[in-house]
Amino acid sequence: RRSLFHDILPQVGLNVTQICLAKDSEDEIVEEVLKLNEDPRVHGIYLHLPPASLTSRVLDALKPEKDVDGITYLNTGRLVQGDLNKGFVPPVASAVMDLFSSASRCHKMAPPRYLTEK
Repeated sequence: RRSLFHDILPQVGLNVTQICLAKDSEDEIVEEVLKLNEDPRVHGIYLHLPPASLTSRVLDALKPEKDVDGITYLNTGRLVQGDLNKGFVPPVASAVMDLFSSASRCHKMAPPRYLTEK
């Protein structure tokens, strides 16, 4: 069954491939992530997995430059430190930062320090 999501993405120039694993074992997940990491046609990887499957081994296998959800240790550290110029910023974190920025403009407040420090 195709979703609206898959119908709209090609219209904005995105090609999305969904990979469903048979067992969702840690070995299987790591093997697939490593293959995707090395595929030059793959520019981003989103791991839609239950939290228990996001083990250190799985996160270590994912290249930070292909981590579109910002869940690798390196990308999480960059977010915490306010280094938003490299890698992906998780969508929820990005939305929250946009809200803070909008609120500070509306209320003529200074944005939180972590949004302005480099």
